[in-house]
Amino acid sequence: MLDMPIDTRPPEVDQGTAARVAEVEHLGGGSTIGITAPVPEALLPSRDLLVFAPSPMPAVVTTTQRALASDALRVARRLACPDRRPTGWDDERVARDVELIRRHLAPFRTRRALAASFGREAFHVRPASADDRDAGPVRLAYAVRWLELGDGVMRPPWSVLLGR
Repeated sequence: MLDMPIDTRPPEVDQGTAARVAEVEHLGGGSTIGITAPVPEALLPSRDLLVFAPSPMPAVVTTTQRALASDALRVARRLACPDRRPTGWDDERVARDVELIRRHLAPFRTRRALAASFGREAFHVRPASADDRDAGPVRLAYAVRWLELGDGVMRPPWSVLLGR
């Protein structure tokens, strides 16, 4: 077997090659190291290919993201109207569980990351339906965190959200 040394030093560059790399012309004049910057038109698609999205929603919305958005809307509406709130939301155990779960969700900084976490945890939770009046603490906590990530406003503890 032939032993071949591994060379970890950078390759040798002769003066001519180094000068050619360093003398690349810059759009604003002068010189810079690197490659020439393309004109902006080269970075954009041609006008024939421009397509405008009908809404500001992301191109791909997962089922989990849709479920979280739906839960968040439902929770926000019920928090705004005390008559629509399920009686179970006032339970001290529910408030304690919601706050515990919210602390675990606090490190998530994007809705995509939150949805991925919810997707991994969703098998513990029954799916919400249109007439679901009693979402459990897990869904409530995820819904509140979804709202927070959407507008950047941190919500107060669950009992304060309920006006207690």
